[in-house]
Amino acid sequence: MDNSLVFQYVIIAVIVLAAGYSLFKIVAKNFSSRKFKKKGKPGCDSDCGC
Repeated sequence: MDNSLVFQYVIIAVIVLAAGYSLFKIVAKNFSSRKFKKKGKPGCDSDCGC
């Protein structure tokens, strides 16, 4: 019976860690500095001066 409880805790810990890692990747992708560097008018290159 004790092994079953430990097994359940391990499964829950793996699920929580996977969800946390996935959430971290989504947040890091959405708030990366590369996203904010490309501000400007559409169709404008980085060397055009706009």
